[in-house]
Amino acid sequence: MWLRYGVDNDKALISIDDVPSGKSDLACPYCNGSLTAKKGLRVGHHFAHTHETCREVDRDGRELPHLPLYDSFNINLTPKEFKLLKDLWERYGIKDLGIYKNEVSKVLVQERLLEFNPFRNVIEFTKLGKIPVGALSLNLFNQVQEPLLLNKYNQLSEAVATAYAGKLSTLSQSLRDLQIYQAEYRKILSNTLYYLQINIKDNSQIIYKIGVTQRAIESRVEEIKQDLKKYYQSFTIKILGTWEHRGNVEKYFKYKYHDFNFPLGTLTEYFNFNGQEAKKVVADLRRMKAKILSQLERDILAGKPSQIEQLIKETEQSNRRSQAIKTGMERAKNWGQNIGRPSVAESTEEFLAKPSSQKVIAALNDGLSLRKAAEQAGVAINTVRKVKTLIKRN
Repeated sequence: MWLRYGVDNDKALISIDDVPSGKSDLACPYCNGSLTAKKGLRVGHHFAHTHETCREVDRDGRELPHLPLYDSFNINLTPKEFKLLKDLWERYGIKDLGIYKNEVSKVLVQERLLEFNPFRNVIEFTKLGKIPVGALSLNLFNQVQEPLLLNKYNQLSEAVATAYAGKLSTLSQSLRDLQIYQAEYRKILSNTLYYLQINIKDNSQIIYKIGVTQRAIESRVEEIKQDLKKYYQSFTIKILGTWEHRGNVEKYFKYKYHDFNFPLGTLTEYFNFNGQEAKKVVADLRRMKAKILSQLERDILAGKPSQIEQLIKETEQSNRRSQAIKTGMERAKNWGQNIGRPSVAESTEEFLAKPSSQKVIAALNDGLSLRKAAEQAGVAINTVRKVKTLIKRN
């Protein structure tokens, strides 16, 4: 996976989407090395270290934090396994036929892409298995992806908690992993998915556009008009739908309907569907249920630190306060100052009114000796002497 975030001078995470191509003023969130933004057309936009790549990013087997089923839909299959899955779908899945066991790779079952249906006594595609072949509806895609997003978040949080509790050297890396994942999560939650129909009067053609925006859809449409003027003289744009907090769907839509992609120069979010297919696509989008944010998602969207980050922060603040108090007390002691509660002179009346003093007075009134009075009152003999002296003085 590519490094998609750098940090600015305030240690805030900045996305590759928000900087121009070339050398940047940002630093690697793991090693603080300088970064260069790579924004070409052949691979996904990402940051590269201007100098040597740090171990945290370049380490073998290390997977940078990313959203499940967002940038890739092959479920980590090898080309051979992916081809087999596509072949099985074309032969059996499209027709909803059972698959013979001898044609199924164990990997596809282990990855939960295929499963045995005991009622039909056949092997079938799972919802997850339909994603790589682009056969799952957008609504069901959300149902599959959302638990995976949460599980990944919990795993990263647990890694931070484990590193913190064990005082491991990986704590800094684990924290950055969680923070980058939160930033990616926040990005998809903050985006509204939109779908447009564009009627081109130049040639009576109809094309469609999928996209996401964080602004009012009307503002985004005005920008799209300026883009289209480079290719067409006369056209109208109709908004077919908007879906809040559904920034996660755009890339799967492009993957699912890639055969209908209709690029305009470098603009790749346009599609050309025939009449019947266009209706199916709109129905696919409109079947999506409205996104209801959980409390965790609301916190992520608001930019709040995670529970484990907050716990670490509060614990460290408490530790710093305790250490500051301890240091202050030691310094005051070295200077000969009182480091306990300030001493307040006790009046004779207050001392004699104490229950212990009253017991001593009663014992002395009974004619007991100093020692006997001390034993009966449960005090030191010097306390008895003090009481007796104060009584005589008064």
